[in-house]
Amino acid sequence: MAAGCAGVTRSHYAVPSVPVAAGWDAAPVGDPAPAGGPWWNEFGDPALTSLVQQVLATNADLAAAGLRLKRARLSSDLARQALLPSFNAGLSSNASKPLEGGTSWTKGSNGSLGASWEIDLFGKLDAQADAARWEAQATAQDLAGTRLSLIGTAVQAWWQLGYANEQIALGEQSIAYVKRALELVQRQYDAGAVSRVELRDAQQSVASQEAAQTQLVQARVEALKALAALLDRQGYDGEELRALPQNALPAINAGVPASLLARRPDLSAAELRLRGTLATSDATTVSYYPGFSLTGALGTASSSLLTFFSNPAASLGAALSLPELNPVKVRLATGVARADYDIAVQDFRQTFYDALRDTQISLSARDQYIAQARFLDANYAAAKDAESLYERQYRNGLITLRLWLDAQERLRSARSSLLQNRYNQLTAQVQVYQALGGDTATPAS
Repeated sequence: MAAGCAGVTRSHYAVPSVPVAAGWDAAPVGDPAPAGGPWWNEFGDPALTSLVQQVLATNADLAAAGLRLKRARLSSDLARQALLPSFNAGLSSNASKPLEGGTSWTKGSNGSLGASWEIDLFGKLDAQADAARWEAQATAQDLAGTRLSLIGTAVQAWWQLGYANEQIALGEQSIAYVKRALELVQRQYDAGAVSRVELRDAQQSVASQEAAQTQLVQARVEALKALAALLDRQGYDGEELRALPQNALPAINAGVPASLLARRPDLSAAELRLRGTLATSDATTVSYYPGFSLTGALGTASSSLLTFFSNPAASLGAALSLPELNPVKVRLATGVARADYDIAVQDFRQTFYDALRDTQISLSARDQYIAQARFLDANYAAAKDAESLYERQYRNGLITLRLWLDAQERLRSARSSLLQNRYNQLTAQVQVYQALGGDTATPAS
């Protein structure tokens, strides 16, 4: 009978409808991805793989997420215990004597054993246990999401370090080049061949690039500190990436948009918590239904100290209770509980479409950075040739120094843009992996 009543009061759950197109706006671009292994291994960098393993082994955020999962599972098991009878026992013994007078000691002892069981007539306890179970499963997805985010952060910090080191090396080369130009202009100025304006232009170019170099050094410091924090250390003294990898990016198998529900831990967690909200709504509604409980007790009392088993007595009881007799209050409270679930449904739908938007933007950004690289290559080739032509013309006295310095700046900017584009490609690749929930070879189970 209890099972039948609970079946009537529990709501049927269905995954909210989230209509999406059959495919993505972007097509896969890049070389075929290597089969097997974690997605960060697709970059072919053993040092990166080692770094990720160290982060996963030592990071405090990941450890805390694991402890939260442990707590949620214990809470789920605890909620399930409410469906079973509970027992209690007690023993006591005492002796008393007035401080004045010759009255003898008064002694007494008693013992008790009790049991109680709330019959889950309408499924309230079962709904509460289900809510705790869904929360535990959602917390497991939170752990997976924390792990995915942590790996993405570590990989991007690694690329940031390589990008900073390569930019520093480029800056040093450029400074050395303009210093050689300054030496040439200084000799010409000393010989009276050029004006003081040209000398100042050359000096200004050197000072400007040396000032910019300090920001590149700061970017490297920030990258090192980011890696140290990921490893729960004050400083990072491990291997450094000196230059960004130049091999083609692996192609992305994005699957279909609907697969995000299975792939992304945050969406899975949101859907599981939606189930929990429905179970909580059911438990709230049923909490206003009549409750039925059974109790039993076995006790004894004795006037002799530590004599517990004389004069035993037993009792059995049953209680039927109705927690609330105000129908308006009941209607309003149950309405609030149902409204909470309806709100959660809309929040889930919005979360899904936000994830869909972020994924499509990440896929598009990756493809656009790949396309941009072709134009930047052409821009660099033209700037390099132009700078060489300007240098020859200046040495032959055909143009002013400013034209050559401007050509040098355009060349440096073109090389820097190529590095920036490569960094953007790599970080966009990582963002796509994160947007799709990790490894994109097959949907996550």
